[in-house]
Amino acid sequence: MSLLTTSAASVHQLGAAAALVGSPQPPETDGAGRLWSRYDVVANTMLTGGWLIEQHTLRTQRHLDHATDAAVRLKDLAVVGSAVTNIATIATAELLQREFPKGLPLDDEGHLTPDASPQGRRYYRWYTLMRRLNRVFAGGAIAFTPRVNFNILRSYRPGTIFRLFT
Repeated sequence: MSLLTTSAASVHQLGAAAALVGSPQPPETDGAGRLWSRYDVVANTMLTGGWLIEQHTLRTQRHLDHATDAAVRLKDLAVVGSAVTNIATIATAELLQREFPKGLPLDDEGHLTPDASPQGRRYYRWYTLMRRLNRVFAGGAIAFTPRVNFNILRSYRPGTIFRLFT
């Protein structure tokens, strides 16, 4: 693999770990009421961008056997799920900003206060669901990595007849 692909794979894994863990700070409670931070956006972008480069290299420069191709497809699904939940949450954040210019009423721990409107509760449930789904997809991207890597290593191993003559 080239230096770019190796670096992209490292960025992908770092982004996946960061997306799985999530932002180290609770949601902002300074009146903005943001539930999806820049940290989450950057982590998910690193996860997706790194995998796109790595996956492109795997698909164009290597002949993948059926098992490796299936493992790459599974990881593709996990990465696409992470990207889709990230984009959906960013789009919803824009809608939330229009409807609640001061943000959702959150307590110090980042939970919705009891005096929130029904619309605010819907947004909060949406964010909670998307955050969980995003973490599941990020975890899936991490979990499928060994399967992809072991299948790639197995496909690099020469056959029995080739090994007899070397």
